[in-house]
Amino acid sequence: MLFKMLGIERAFQAQQHSISKPRQLFVTQSRVLAGKVEEYFAKLLESLSTAGQSPREMAKVAKSRKLKEEEGGLIDLDDDVAWRADLPQKFSLLQDKHFPLFLTFDRVCGFSDRI
Repeated sequence: MLFKMLGIERAFQAQQHSISKPRQLFVTQSRVLAGKVEEYFAKLLESLSTAGQSPREMAKVAKSRKLKEEEGGLIDLDDDVAWRADLPQKFSLLQDKHFPLFLTFDRVCGFSDRI
């Protein structure tokens, strides 16, 4: 499923001017799984975008990624009450910048206006 989402996202990036951004959702019961899948998706997308970069540019990307990982710290993701606090309270208020979206089923049920 993840690779299908990645393919759709790459197709959009190649044809941005002619098609609208796909609004993809990945829904699971586990918050940890949703977070890990989103993290893996971002890494795959980033690695595909580095294909044309020089070794110097790739070293900069690796250094910034390492800094981000160090900032994460050791927290229990299930205890993070602010997880996905960046999302609006209604589906109708979601924007293209929010997609692809990786959520738990409980979070989907928490939106005010349902699908």
